[in-house]
Amino acid sequence: MKGVILAAGRGSRLFPVSAGRPKHAVPIAGVPIIAWAVRAVREAGVEEVAVVTSSNNEAALREATRDEGPLTFLRQEEPRGTGDAVLAARAFLEGSPALLYLGDNLFADPLTPLTEALQDADAALGVKQVPDPSAYGVAAVRDNLLTDLDEKPAAPASDLAACGVFAFHPHVLEEVARLEPSVRGEIEFPQALLRVIAAGGRVRAVTFPGFWSDAGTPADLLSASAHFLSKLAPRVDGEVRRSSLSGPVVIEAGATVEDSLLVGPVLIGAGASVRGSTVGPNVSVGPQARLEGATLSDTLIDEAATVRSPTRPLVRTVVGRRATITAPSASGLQIVVGDYSVVRV
Repeated sequence: MKGVILAAGRGSRLFPVSAGRPKHAVPIAGVPIIAWAVRAVREAGVEEVAVVTSSNNEAALREATRDEGPLTFLRQEEPRGTGDAVLAARAFLEGSPALLYLGDNLFADPLTPLTEALQDADAALGVKQVPDPSAYGVAAVRDNLLTDLDEKPAAPASDLAACGVFAFHPHVLEEVARLEPSVRGEIEFPQALLRVIAAGGRVRAVTFPGFWSDAGTPADLLSASAHFLSKLAPRVDGEVRRSSLSGPVVIEAGATVEDSLLVGPVLIGAGASVRGSTVGPNVSVGPQARLEGATLSDTLIDEAATVRSPTRPLVRTVVGRRATITAPSASGLQIVVGDYSVVRV
């Protein structure tokens, strides 16, 4: 079996966080989303993995996966949907069964049950019970077999969302190649599964009970960050001076924490500096970031960002790379706002 991770999209729902880089390169608990995807596929026993990119984001994704071992990078030249992206990997698959992973998804559960489902099925897809299925592709399932898929229906047939991971035998690619563009103008891979069913084939629905996110919005990022931070093993490789640490806290090499209170789960990235601050719970501070006189909880501070003496605590906040948050001057607010930014004062 081979793995294919689709990561050609820009992630417009995540703007402005993804304005300067693909959302797959955004870090969750110190690890880029795309790297979490590679690890999940490999932990399912799949060693040969391809990442489908675009010409705009390949360099960023290569950098984000530089520590993840050998990968094959393929191009989807035009944004024509998931089915078209799968066909870009056809030569790579060379008749092998495939584990297909939409690269912005994050799972707590192992993917092995999905690959095992191919023993008595043509294909399989992951599903997850969600409170609002109308926001997703909704799977109708009978006896653990898929019977229908409906994209964002007004009246969902079930509470099972298709959660961005599939497995299939090589002949399913023939059905993908026969697909016509949908009403959205895209070739959509899930429609190939319906063609398999219509031809008398079997598509298993595998339920994932644990945490799942498609990291589509800033709120999703924070939810995923809290989940993965909670799994970190505490360690202190940096310097801690006159500070108190409680709960699971990771302080990476080269980081300094002075005169501060850290309430885990908290990750302080390599080379970061935290002074006179109260940090946590559920806070990730990126490499080379600077915090001074700040109070933060449920927040993601990205690489080389600066937060200095804000007048209020930061709660459920995402601060992008090299961004700066400081206290206003006595004469009023002084703000420099870049493209796609969001400021609430």
